[in-house]
Amino acid sequence: MTKQKGFTLIELMIALALGLVITASAILLFFTGQKGYFLQRGMADVQDNANFGLNQITKDIRLANLNVDQAVINDRTSYGGVVLTSSINADKDNSTPAIPLSNLFRTITGNSANENLLSRSALHDSNVECALDSEGCDLGDDLMSDQLVIQYRPQYIEVDGEWFGGFDCEGNPIQFAINLPKRIIVQRYFLRTDTNASADEPNQTLALACDAGWYAEPHVNASGTRVNPTTVTGFGGDGEIIMKRVDHFRVLLGIENNSRYQYIPVDEYMALAAPKPRILSLQIGALVRSAQTVGRDNLIRDDQQFRVLDQTVSVTVPTNTNARYVRQVVSQTVALRNTFGGRGQ
Repeated sequence: MTKQKGFTLIELMIALALGLVITASAILLFFTGQKGYFLQRGMADVQDNANFGLNQITKDIRLANLNVDQAVINDRTSYGGVVLTSSINADKDNSTPAIPLSNLFRTITGNSANENLLSRSALHDSNVECALDSEGCDLGDDLMSDQLVIQYRPQYIEVDGEWFGGFDCEGNPIQFAINLPKRIIVQRYFLRTDTNASADEPNQTLALACDAGWYAEPHVNASGTRVNPTTVTGFGGDGEIIMKRVDHFRVLLGIENNSRYQYIPVDEYMALAAPKPRILSLQIGALVRSAQTVGRDNLIRDDQQFRVLDQTVSVTVPTNTNARYVRQVVSQTVALRNTFGGRGQ
């Protein structure tokens, strides 16, 4: 009698079932690990924006009003650290001819003095909608992002026959011949489109950029003639990107009004009666998102609401992709140390 060896049908079915369970477990572990990797990568993008981009902006903002004559700043302060007015939109004094009481030096005109290059509310695009109609907007309305403009006089040192005042927010060295008048640095923070975008971006590819320029201080030239600045050199361009993906940017001014401190938007401040209260601090808030998708994680909802300073917003639902992105609000309150005290009064 010939003996035969092998699996019985029952044993074969059990072996196949065990193999399928083990294979399914391995595949599940792979997909779980991949999902976790995408999520961690997205969180790393957001943290980079928060830790590096926001820190760089706040470091620059602390320079506002540096080395100027007056500590108290409002919309009428010449060389005021928060740039709200130019010769175009400033109040004027009672002299003849009337002189603009502006933050930018009064003789600066043309494109450099354009109101769209000053601190303003709701000026640039964003990717968010109003999510709470009790906050002065209609539910579902598209919201616009703010713009912040500051100026300061650097702390200059002499290096090899030149003045050196560090670097502006675009990375340009503040350096020029020592026989030239010293410069006031102007920096503008705003959202713009980033042309370096991937094909499946969910909304507008907005980034927080900084545009820097300068104007010379009024001076007397070699022939004894007083020379006043008429333009802000290198100002009004696209600038350099500081934070790569930002869906919304919000700015509030911290003011002291009748011994009461509060934070209000730029447009509300400009609507106050003259003389306007002094500005002591700033709040900036940004809704940042990851540059890389985290897949189609259902934990990340399209209708999620975010609180950006005084606004409750939701992201405009994308129509071209089902991919999900990590988003987080980052904010900072910055005391303007150069505005404290009674210097210049």
